[in-house]
Amino acid sequence: MRFSNLTCKLSCLALLSFMLHDPLIIKDVNAAEVKLDSTAAVVNNGIILESELNAEQKRIEQISKARKINLDKIAARSQALENLITKNILLQMAEQQGYDLNDMQVDQALAQTAERNNTSVAELLKSFGPADSEAQQRENFKNEFIINELRNSRVRSRIHVSQAEINNLAKNLKEHGSVEPQYHIAQIIVPLSLNPTEREYRNSQNEARSLIAKLRNGLSFNEALAKYPADGNGDLGYLPESQIPLPFVPALVKSKPGDIIGPFRSPSGLHIFKVYDISHTAVAPIRTYDAAHILLKTSIIFSDEAAQAQLKQIRDDILNNKISFAQAAKKYSQDPASAVTGGDLGYSVPERYDPDFARAMVSLKEGQISEPIKSSFGWHLIYLKDIKIDNNSDEAYRDRARSIIYEREFAQAARSWERELRASAYIHVLDPELLSHGVNLEQEQK
Repeated sequence: MRFSNLTCKLSCLALLSFMLHDPLIIKDVNAAEVKLDSTAAVVNNGIILESELNAEQKRIEQISKARKINLDKIAARSQALENLITKNILLQMAEQQGYDLNDMQVDQALAQTAERNNTSVAELLKSFGPADSEAQQRENFKNEFIINELRNSRVRSRIHVSQAEINNLAKNLKEHGSVEPQYHIAQIIVPLSLNPTEREYRNSQNEARSLIAKLRNGLSFNEALAKYPADGNGDLGYLPESQIPLPFVPALVKSKPGDIIGPFRSPSGLHIFKVYDISHTAVAPIRTYDAAHILLKTSIIFSDEAAQAQLKQIRDDILNNKISFAQAAKKYSQDPASAVTGGDLGYSVPERYDPDFARAMVSLKEGQISEPIKSSFGWHLIYLKDIKIDNNSDEAYRDRARSIIYEREFAQAARSWERELRASAYIHVLDPELLSHGVNLEQEQK
């Protein structure tokens, strides 16, 4: 959804209120009827158009077909609208909080994302379709990027990883050496409301147990998936044991290929897994980065533009051998902890840094200095001095354990946060196809 067009959309909504129920019909000179876009749903102060809903439904159906899931059209349309509602809520929040990217920042984000995924910008943009034009693909990418940034900033504060958890997992990783089990699994989540009553929970539990019994008695997993089309359901591929949520691990460890296990409760609902295969692979080596930086903080009298310009000049001076990076850091950096050591941050894993800082750092080659980049702390120049592969030190295993636990907790915390936002939003469904089939996604604002 383009929020730059939100005001226009809402104005039209106010002037032509009948569009909420019926598409606008215009007759040309030959009396031919041309159907224009109509409103599928109202979400807080925004709207979802029928064209957006149709496109998302088509995307879900294509994914289901690729996974060989025979998905009911109404189920696909319902899930499509649910996806768009969540996206709409998140984009509204992002807009309220000033999250935005200009064209230059979009170009930079596209280039960095394409490089991380070992692809071209053109190929990357194709994944943000179908779209009528490259401009729409860029808009889709921009929206997804903004949502990810918002999600990261909001969810990080919800995750609290204890040192005991890190130490225990680090010890386990070191004891198992270079081998870690991987599980090829598929999942079905029987949904639960955010705060289910005891009766609602019992009903969902009975539904999940009944489904497990049917699956064990020969019901096709893909056939069962057709009734539960939510994102996250279906074939999950191979997942390392360390990336599987802890409550699920004990049963998976005891499982064998072909087993149906569950149900396991999470904030999303009751999980049922089918185990397709169990294999082993080498644990990825731990890459640590030895970096230095120069930080400039902005204020009401020192703008982003001024910080960028000053850092560009500092970078030019360093590259022209007028000053060393260490000397420049001591002279200009506003990070007191590192400035005294010439901006040196020592060896560390990317996960320890601000996400924007980390992305810029890992994109550098040894000896390179970045262009000015912005993080939640301000504007930086980053100098990547060295990359080291560390497999054996205790600190390396703790860094890996910290990263594993964080990723595992982040996924669950993000789902809970989005469900909370969804529960407090105003949602009014107007799509005639869903309404005619009794699909109710309504939500009064709390």
